[in-house]
Amino acid sequence: MNPKTAKNLISMIQVIVGLCSSIGSQNLFARKGSSAVYEDPFDVGAGGASLTRAAQAGILFSNPALLPYGDGFHRWVGAEPSVLVGKESLSLASELSSGAESDPAALIDTLTKTPLHFGLSNAVSYMNKGFGLAIFNRFEPDLFVRKYGDTGLPQINFQAESYHGAAFSLASLVATRMISLGITGKYLYAAEPNLNLEVTDEAAMSKITSTTGMQSLVEHNTGFGFDVGAILFKQGYNFDLKLALKGDDIGGTKLSGSGTLKEIPASYHAGLAATIHGGVDAIHLAIDYRDVQGAYEEKMFKKVRLSSKFLFKRYVGIGVGLRDGWLAYSGEVDLILLRITAATWTKELGDSPGVDSRKIYSLGIAMGF
Repeated sequence: MNPKTAKNLISMIQVIVGLCSSIGSQNLFARKGSSAVYEDPFDVGAGGASLTRAAQAGILFSNPALLPYGDGFHRWVGAEPSVLVGKESLSLASELSSGAESDPAALIDTLTKTPLHFGLSNAVSYMNKGFGLAIFNRFEPDLFVRKYGDTGLPQINFQAESYHGAAFSLASLVATRMISLGITGKYLYAAEPNLNLEVTDEAAMSKITSTTGMQSLVEHNTGFGFDVGAILFKQGYNFDLKLALKGDDIGGTKLSGSGTLKEIPASYHAGLAATIHGGVDAIHLAIDYRDVQGAYEEKMFKKVRLSSKFLFKRYVGIGVGLRDGWLAYSGEVDLILLRITAATWTKELGDSPGVDSRKIYSLGIAMGF
């Protein structure tokens, strides 16, 4: 790689790192695909089939009709901060800390082979059997400097997902416990940055590294949207069945502002679950089919999610599932006022499993009751 190209590459990485720092405080980016704007890490690691069962504030976004199901009137009040990092990012950090990549040329070569992926999320929420309120954010950037072939010049690919806003939910049982209906209103910041840039393109590099170029990447729109959910529940002595229906962004969520994203399309989802329980132990098996009408034009491996959750004495949970065509795992320990969650899953950015995947590790500590 010639010195000029290397200089451009380093300059661009510095711009993006600075941009990420800015985004982390402003939370300007928004969603991609049909996933909920916020998901609990335990649910994601269990496969993401959360229409029929979700944890903590994830209920408000997965399916508000879940609110009435549970013991007692009060459900939760507290905060749920979590951090995630890509496997490749951890490996790179380990190499840098050991001094293995002290040579600038070797460092650049490593960067052209290593995708950088990390994220932060949090939700502060209160929920009872009929009402929920949350202030939430989720920031997840991805940077990959690709080099095509041994002598190919690098191309920078940068995209980010960040969610920021507030949500409120109302829910009520109909015909005893057999039917539940719920609605969530949400206020969002939204944008969809997706940068693909060749470092040898001097005009593009000059434009994107300028103040106005950076500003264009973080332009965002705002708007109000509504989700609705329904649960059909058949309860037995040791065996329960749930059928869930969910509509996100009913009528399309219209957004205003200087950004390019003007509307989040409506999408509809269906889920089915069986729960085997005895006392306070339970096994929950679920399947979700997302975006039934194909608003996001996602492939089947992204639309179908499988989850199994094993709950012991209300203090320990283990999740195993299938998400984005990959196995996912999660675990949680509930210490009354402290809930510790660890999870791992693979996020597929390509159009089929294994094309452009990121192995992700997550750790969350929820504080509340």
